[in-house]
Amino acid sequence: MSMILNIGINNRKAFSLLEMTIVLIIMSILLSAVIPVMTRDYLIKASNKTAMEIENIQNAALSYYIQKGAGWPSSINSPPNDLESTGYLPANWNPVNPFQGSYTISSTPTLLAVSTTVRDGAQNIVANYLPQTSISGTTVTSSIGIPGVGSPVHVVSGTIGNGGTIPLPDGYTDSQCHWTVSANNALVYDSSGKGGCENLQTVSAYLTGPDGRTAVATDTGDCRGSWTFSLNYMGICTNS
Repeated sequence: MSMILNIGINNRKAFSLLEMTIVLIIMSILLSAVIPVMTRDYLIKASNKTAMEIENIQNAALSYYIQKGAGWPSSINSPPNDLESTGYLPANWNPVNPFQGSYTISSTPTLLAVSTTVRDGAQNIVANYLPQTSISGTTVTSSIGIPGVGSPVHVVSGTIGNGGTIPLPDGYTDSQCHWTVSANNALVYDSSGKGGCENLQTVSAYLTGPDGRTAVATDTGDCRGSWTFSLNYMGICTNS
C-alpha cells in the first residue's frame, strides 16, 4: 500500500507532456515579442554612436583644416597627413563603427566626406543626425564644406570641467557650430597611491548629450575613477 501511495505522489509532481508543451508555447510567444524590441533598441543605440563618431571625425578634420592651413587630412590613421598621428584624434581611437564597418574619408578642395558601412535598417537613422548625407546600399556618407566660405567664421576655445557643457557663442545655434575636445593631459601619473595603486593612466575625451556639447573625460587603469579631469575645447561656428 505504501509503495502504491508513493508512486501516486511522484506522478503528481511530474510535468505532463501537455503541460510542457503549453510552457514552451508561452515562452516562444514571449521571445517573439521581446527579441524585436531588443534588436530595435540595439539598432538605435548603435546608429546614434555611429553618427556621433562621424561627427567627431568631421570636427577633427575642421580643426586640422583651420589650424594647419594645409587642406584636408588625407586619412584617419595613415601618416603623415592623418588625423590620428597629428593629434586631432586620440592615438587609441578605433576607426570602426558598432556595426564593424570602417570609417574612411575622402575630399575635394572644398568638401570632406566621411563614409562607413552600417547594418541594413540603420542607414536612415544614422543619416538623420548628420549634414549633407547620402546613402548607397548600406553605406552612409556625410559631407562638410570649407568653414567660412560665403559667411564669417568664429573660432572659440577654452577649458571646461569634466561633465560640463560648452557654452554656445552668442548669435549661433548648435547646428552652426562644430566642436572638438581633448583632455588637458592625455597621460597622468597617480603618485598618491589612491585606491592602492601607482600607475600611468590614459585619458580620453569625447562629446555627448542632446546638444553634443557635454564634454566628458575618462581614464583607464587600476586607479580608474580617482581623478578629476578638465578638458580643452575648440569650436568652429559659421552663419551658413
